[in-house]
Amino acid sequence: MTTAAISLKPTVEPKVAMAGFLKAMAKAAKATFPGWQKTLKTGIEDCPLNYDQRRAVLEIHPLDDYYLAGVVALEAAQIRAAFPPDEAAELMSLLAEQVDALADRTDRVVSDLVFLIVSRIEMATSIDKSKMPHDQVVKVILGRLGIDKIEATAHLMTNTLYRHTLGEPLALGVPQWWKAFKAKYSLAGDIEPVPRELTATIAKHTPQPEPLPKSRRAVAFIQHQSALQRTPARLRDKRKPASPTRRLPLFPQQPRPRLDHAP
Repeated sequence: MTTAAISLKPTVEPKVAMAGFLKAMAKAAKATFPGWQKTLKTGIEDCPLNYDQRRAVLEIHPLDDYYLAGVVALEAAQIRAAFPPDEAAELMSLLAEQVDALADRTDRVVSDLVFLIVSRIEMATSIDKSKMPHDQVVKVILGRLGIDKIEATAHLMTNTLYRHTLGEPLALGVPQWWKAFKAKYSLAGDIEPVPRELTATIAKHTPQPEPLPKSRRAVAFIQHQSALQRTPARLRDKRKPASPTRRLPLFPQQPRPRLDHAP
């Protein structure tokens, strides 16, 4: 019996889901950015930088927008693993359209950084599962600040303790939004399979058609078929069909003389 697929979860349009996701990420970024910025500045100020170098690292770059991009990318990297390819592509397209407006920017600084971080996370985790996604976010942001290009700060790129301290607000303060979304909702058009219990209930209350009467077959024919099934295949293949005509002898027999009278 074939049953139609039924979605047991409320459906949400992808555009509405993406708007809710970005709103939650903006809230998380606003709450965790002050502590992250303090850790970043403390590590850089401990380095012997002149005024121009310190200004180039801390004042020219929009740190809050970079951090927002890192927060969004950290959770957006889960989209392709959580949804089918067509739905994931639509969500990523909506992300590219909406994330720059979230930061009140008219350029693509935030969106470009988001997709750069997402690609780094996907590449790193596909090669080594022990790679932490939040550490990839920190590496990309430090690289965007040019930390690796200044001799006095280059060691921060390889300082594991410093990177992990920077990654702590990301690891602990960013909610697993898409996992919670999948547990409660499904995207519009995403039909889930019917649970086994519901399938059994539907089958129980569905009237079954009456079976058709079986046609009676000759007993001799049934016995013949059973005998064929019991016969090994190698013997059935070697059997020759009976000749349709009677074979005549090679030399015809002479008729016997009739005895009309005794000698």
